[in-house]
Amino acid sequence: MNNEEIREYCLSRPAVTEGFPFNDTALVFKVGGKMFALLDLSEDSRGISLKCDPELAIELREQYPEVTPAYHFNKVIMILFYTVISHRTKSMHF
Repeated sequence: MNNEEIREYCLSRPAVTEGFPFNDTALVFKVGGKMFALLDLSEDSRGISLKCDPELAIELREQYPEVTPAYHFNKVIMILFYTVISHRTKSMHF
């Protein structure tokens, strides 16, 4: 998935809003004022950080090398798909 596909997918979910509360390269997606995703749009994009069930986050990190604890976020509930966003993103339930 590319950045635009990720954005379109996030915005297709009910009641999702988007914005740039941190800087002009960190696109944040929220539901009810609560962040669930941050898409890094910088030139050296690190991928997308996603809110995730803590137990599922552990499983995903063990199963997929591209999933790591999210930088600058609570490492228990936020994961980072590093650099390459695969087709698996849509099939995962966060």
